[in-house]
Amino acid sequence: MRPDLSGSRFLGADEASAPGGHGVSIIVVTYRSARYIEDCVAALRSAVAGVPAELLIVDNDSGDETVAVARAVAPDARVIETGRNDGFAHGCHAGAERARFPWLVFVNPDALPAPGSVEVLLECARAEPMAGIVGGRCVAPDGSADPRSWWGRPGVWSTFCFAFMLSSLFPGSRFFDPESPRPWAGHESRHVPIVTGGFMLVSRQAWDATGGFDRGFFMYGEDADLCLRAAARGFRPMVTGKAVYQHEVGASSSASRKLMLLFTGKATLLRRHLPRGLRGVGVALLAVGVFLRAALSRLTAARPERQGRPTARGEDWRRLWAARRTWLPGWPAR
Repeated sequence: MRPDLSGSRFLGADEASAPGGHGVSIIVVTYRSARYIEDCVAALRSAVAGVPAELLIVDNDSGDETVAVARAVAPDARVIETGRNDGFAHGCHAGAERARFPWLVFVNPDALPAPGSVEVLLECARAEPMAGIVGGRCVAPDGSADPRSWWGRPGVWSTFCFAFMLSSLFPGSRFFDPESPRPWAGHESRHVPIVTGGFMLVSRQAWDATGGFDRGFFMYGEDADLCLRAAARGFRPMVTGKAVYQHEVGASSSASRKLMLLFTGKATLLRRHLPRGLRGVGVALLAVGVFLRAALSRLTAARPERQGRPTARGEDWRRLWAARRTWLPGWPAR
């Protein structure tokens, strides 16, 4: 999916807001994203279609040419330099605090929304006011389905299946792999437990009611946490297959670092969202799953996980197990 280099102009900071609250504030958080930002901005110009939109690019102290590239390719955007890298959630809050419209669209810099996709997210959100959070349908570069659009709710059973490798033995099984998304039609909209944060619309109502992304998460898991907290407040997150996007997840992270961040997020979710008496059980099962994979990797070459899950070599699992005292406590509460 090659972005269209022509498209809508974003509203400047001195321009009037759109009447009736139809506009969107698009927030892109960057960190050493110079190689992605030009294509992302070009895609967003076509993605907004006729919707009044402002673009806020928040840079988390990249220390490279990212900011210069962003200013060059998006002179009509507001580029915000935070001066430090406190994580994705902090960057999103920096953008949301300056956003003028009642609809916030968070887009990863390595995501390429298809033409009209932001308009589709907004139409879906307006048709389903209690959704609060709406995501799109992720596709691979060749246009084939990518399962990372949404996920099931983490629980004791799904963590048990991970611990004893049932989810690896029966990938996609509704019973043994309950966190994996079910196949869905390209035109379909559905309510889901967790919307992936790479391309996500959040109403200002839902953002304010939940407090937005938890700043305690540095990276990975903050989207799931937000969706679960929104659901607890009566919202019903959903995805629409008509809002298509491509996303190169974790492109700048090594497999070892990605696993460390990912499992810190997983441990945090279990500690915060399982019933109080089962939180310790869930975290222990998570540790068992990592231990078994690390142990098995010494006996046989680690088989790459399926699409949508971290691709890890045996040494990555062993490093993750060795660092368990770092990630098992989860992210600190803020």
